[in-house]
Amino acid sequence: MTRAPAVAAVAVLALTGCAAQATGAGGRGLTEVLDRLGQASAETYTAVYALGTGEMATVVSAPPRTATISGDDRLVVGPDGVTLCEDGTCSRPPGAADAPGGTGIVTTEQVRAMVSAAAHLPGVDVAVSTATFAGRETLCADVHGMSDFTVCVTEDGILASFRGDGEITLELTRLAESADASLVAL
Repeated sequence: MTRAPAVAAVAVLALTGCAAQATGAGGRGLTEVLDRLGQASAETYTAVYALGTGEMATVVSAPPRTATISGDDRLVVGPDGVTLCEDGTCSRPPGAADAPGGTGIVTTEQVRAMVSAAAHLPGVDVAVSTATFAGRETLCADVHGMSDFTVCVTEDGILASFRGDGEITLELTRLAESADASLVAL
């Protein structure tokens, strides 16, 4: 299993000190996207995504845990850390208190870090729009000037679409406001 190439960039961008903040309609749009993404951790839902690789992935959120499932692999993040289950065997990777996803899907936390970095970097261009995914209206931000990406988020903070470099893409195809707790159990 390989991690998305942008994971390291996301971590670096999230920790980078920034001297200026995005302004204007684009800056306000990024702030709203960031605010919405912050709500996702409190929501109970099951989201099914089409990935840029042609595969499907599912995110199950039953606070305080979230599971990202792709094929036979499952990544569970909760207050007790990160657990990666591959081929029926679960383990906690060393130093993985808040590790990025190992399932090939970009996580809400990773996207939130990118949006936060973009909101504070000078020279970042942002175009704000709306779109519909899985029957839900979303707010979208198309960001250029650092790592180019487009993100769309539902009203209640659920990641609806992400397009980044290479195969790092996902698009919400189904959304339910319920979750199977057994999928986030360890």
